[in-house]
Amino acid sequence: MYKTVLLLLALTGLLACNSKGNTQPANEVKISSEALQREIPAFDRDSAFSFLKKQCDFGPRVPNTVAHRACAGYLVGELKRFRAEVIEQNVDLRAYDGTILKSKNIIGVFYPEKTRRVILFAHWDSRPFADNDPDPANHRKPVMGANDGASGVAVLLEIARQLQQHEPPVGIDIVFLDAEDYGAPSFAQSNNHDTWCLGAQYWGKNPHYKIKPQYGILLDMVGGLNPEFRWDVTSSQKAPDILKKVWTAARKLGYGDYFQERQGGHITDDHVYINKLTGIPTIDILDFSNERGFPETWHTINDTPENIDVRTLEMVGKTVITVLYSE
Repeated sequence: MYKTVLLLLALTGLLACNSKGNTQPANEVKISSEALQREIPAFDRDSAFSFLKKQCDFGPRVPNTVAHRACAGYLVGELKRFRAEVIEQNVDLRAYDGTILKSKNIIGVFYPEKTRRVILFAHWDSRPFADNDPDPANHRKPVMGANDGASGVAVLLEIARQLQQHEPPVGIDIVFLDAEDYGAPSFAQSNNHDTWCLGAQYWGKNPHYKIKPQYGILLDMVGGLNPEFRWDVTSSQKAPDILKKVWTAARKLGYGDYFQERQGGHITDDHVYINKLTGIPTIDILDFSNERGFPETWHTINDTPENIDVRTLEMVGKTVITVLYSE
């Protein structure tokens, strides 16, 4: 199905004005007449949730586990089913405690002949420690990662399904990054942020592309209840134009209460290393604010499909797909 989106209304004005403050003006987006007539594929939130549920059915996708290996095979198969050229980066990565993680970055290349390209990221592993759980007895239990991991992957799989059916104006690379969430737990008493995002650090030093993408979008924790998506420091500094483009699209689609055009704070996520190592201006769509912190299910045993809101998957998916098809 197609859903017609009036791109002139959706994306032209990039003068962000939100009464919640801390906004910054930007220049108008130049949209071609071809883009104005282009139709945007629909984003099916139920399909996205089914992709999320399938990942969780394997169990926590912690590196070196049966569930992790099984889910890797599933993700590779889905990207191939959607006619992507698939690249698998198999690599041994060293965790904070010296554990060797059998890791796999999974990459789907759509329309490789297109020279204008956009790259999308999400991490597909889940955390081995529920160290933010209210009950200390759960701190060494693995996290299901329905929101923290599976939600971003689910949105990108639904976008991949649409890419197969409806050719976009630009080429798209989708990268599922591994070993993001094996950072040192609170009980390890380590302040080394580089123990996180190991798959992104490897990919940044060993990128797969022949044609460098113009920009990137990272999705992380995009399925929770009442999300607060704000501008993190790295996104604001490294990719302010992309940040404003995406947040403006969300506001014009009616999601301004959730995509808040204000600063949210500094976070260590995959996009930090992608920006640093590749120079691709990459933003993060992440449910976080300095005042509230992360969602209450973050790094707890309650990060399960029952606590996912399909409306959040939909708002993020519709926003990203609108941006892609308006290029």
